[in-house]
Amino acid sequence: MGLFDQFIKQPESKIITYKPLSDFEAWIGILYACMSADGTVSDVEIDALSRMIVLKQKFKGIDISPLYDSVAEAKLKIGGIGLIEVCSEYVNENDKATLFSMAVEIVLADGILEKDEEKVIELIANHMKIEMELVEKIIQVMLIRNRGNVVIVD
Repeated sequence: MGLFDQFIKQPESKIITYKPLSDFEAWIGILYACMSADGTVSDVEIDALSRMIVLKQKFKGIDISPLYDSVAEAKLKIGGIGLIEVCSEYVNENDKATLFSMAVEIVLADGILEKDEEKVIELIANHMKIEMELVEKIIQVMLIRNRGNVVIVD
């Protein structure tokens, strides 16, 4: 079983519904799904997500801790794909390209786009209906930007 298989595995015993309470939570949900695609979330990844969010005017005055807790719990219940599917519906149209570029930045932090990460990015692009030309540009720029990064392991 590959990493992506673990990412998409949904609970079979019951159907659980989840809806983000806001577009803020939807942003965190999509970014968390990217961070946790490999099955673990490191402190370094949490710090990176926090830095990204803190720099966004949109999140000024928003406490992300409860949002983070909510999406982490939701991912356990509905899986990464479920989280992306649901959260994509709540992202404002004007924010989709920005959020997508942040998602790409998270999966490319090590400068390499693995097959499983590529699938996650494709899923986000499809669910947020981002034009393929823009998707390709964002990925190309992020690959260049992150080439040669030093990866810090907890």
